Amino acid sequence: MRIYIVDDEDGKIQNIHEFVRTHFSTCKIEMFRSFQKGLRALLTDPPDALLLDMTMPTYEVGPREPGGRERRYAGREIIRQLNRKKMKIPVIVLTQYEQFEDGGKDVDLQTIKLELVENYPDIFVDAIYYNASDSRWMNELENLLAPILQEHDHE
Repeated sequence: MRIYIVDDEDGKIQNIHEFVRTHFSTCKIEMFRSFQKGLRALLTDPPDALLLDMTMPTYEVGPREPGGRERRYAGREIIRQLNRKKMKIPVIVLTQYEQFEDGGKDVDLQTIKLELVENYPDIFVDAIYYNASDSRWMNELENLLAPILQEHDHE
């Protein structure tokens, strides 16, 4: 089984990668650090599951490239594109933010989850609040990924 991690935060990516590698050792993991690279990879070579950040730069950040503008809802846009292309890749969002700003007002993670469940029920699995100093995200991720892997193994 192949899992993509699309996220721009180095420490978070490494923690998620290590967790998946340890708990789901048969999975092949690929990582992408921007909206454009992640979306391109998803559309050209779809994985079996996607672990997705909500906020990331448009392009890869490099030594002389700042990555373009930060896309506050890059994850939501990626899910929308997958849905538009009728790609049924299970998506789990992992975000370090409990609040998002949307059109001048604050929107909490629970509201985002409800919107994604309602609009993309065939793709969106759940959203997890990621905090490096708290292990709850690991339990949640394990509980969400295990059934996806089991279903994939029985296909």
